[in-house]
Amino acid sequence: MAITYAAPTGPHAVGVRDGEVLDTTYPALRPEEANGRRLMVRVWYPASPSAGQHRRYCEDAELPVLRWLAEATGAPQRWADQLAGMPSHSVTGAAVAASGFPTLVFSHGAMSWVSQNAPLMEHLASHGYVVWSVAHPGEACGVRFRDSELVRYDDGFKDKFVGLLAEPGYSDKLTGDIARRFEVTPEFLDDRAMGPWSQRWVDDFRAVVDALESGSVTGPAADLVTASDTTRLGVLGMSFGAAAAASAAQQDERVRAAVNLDGGQFLSDLLDTDIRVPLLHLASDIRGQLAAMGVPGLTTLDANEFFFEPLSTAGTRSDVHRLRIEDVTHLELADFVLIPATERASVLPGGGKVDSQRTIDLLNAFIRGHFDAVLLGAQNGFPGKQLAEYPEVTPIDLSPVRTWSLTRA
Repeated sequence: MAITYAAPTGPHAVGVRDGEVLDTTYPALRPEEANGRRLMVRVWYPASPSAGQHRRYCEDAELPVLRWLAEATGAPQRWADQLAGMPSHSVTGAAVAASGFPTLVFSHGAMSWVSQNAPLMEHLASHGYVVWSVAHPGEACGVRFRDSELVRYDDGFKDKFVGLLAEPGYSDKLTGDIARRFEVTPEFLDDRAMGPWSQRWVDDFRAVVDALESGSVTGPAADLVTASDTTRLGVLGMSFGAAAAASAAQQDERVRAAVNLDGGQFLSDLLDTDIRVPLLHLASDIRGQLAAMGVPGLTTLDANEFFFEPLSTAGTRSDVHRLRIEDVTHLELADFVLIPATERASVLPGGGKVDSQRTIDLLNAFIRGHFDAVLLGAQNGFPGKQLAEYPEVTPIDLSPVRTWSLTRA
């Protein structure tokens, strides 16, 4: 069965190009990157109308990367093949429409790939954003550079990430009372668990922005630097990339807005403190997923219940929007949602309950609404309109955290 998705709704045609950034500034984690970390970037941007060829979701030379994605996530290999041949709505190398567009930097999930939310990237570009997606070599499922070098994910990174749920004390983050959940949270931050890699991804965000400001991007994407207005800069990501995006917004004063798409934080920079910029946090239905996996006694309110605001005021900031999407699973917030629902239901615990196009439209509406409000100053009443249109999205209630915080010594 062929799969597809609706064309983006903005006034601009969409172009797509690849490029590269060489980072020699920030600390390396992988020995092979001691002399610099190569970052492949894929850029979606507002383009002039073009009769050029629309890019396929995955070009032939990239197919190993997409198959590694299925391998790393445990998804069927046929899903990679189904996605691979799907036509996109982007024209490779199309002329850029103008210059000075607000700029977004996107980070994929752990062991995922640079195009993992392509419909969202196209939607944002069609509405006037330049979106730079960065591939993280070694921690992505795979990266294909322009010189044809292929970098597969590091097994050590995968094993550590997949084994996180089995770490001593991790289950208490999900099933303990509030005091216990808060007590164990620092055990999985910073130098422990995935913290060092999360900081490396924060640095990848910063390296891309540095390259935009210095004009050091190479490859076909190089001349898109002048189209990118970094004074109106937002960051976003999904899963592990979402956590890095939020921390990048906290650590880098150039960032003005952030979106965390279902990523739990791995750094302490946002624990029990205010995030520096307006934030949209969109969460999957964690209760439904864990119930389907047989995890009993879930008590956590959200993966980020102790982050983004002081505990005493958690959930009260008017520019920090914490929202949960009913019945959607984690991987359905990326392009696996395009797989037919019956197949998703047979593979993803709790999956297959949401409609593909509606889920894409939902993400498009909330994420663009947030960035329009912050970066463009649009008086769009965000998120009221979106909440009315998508009743399956509801605010996350953190009042229990605020009440508990009053009892702390």
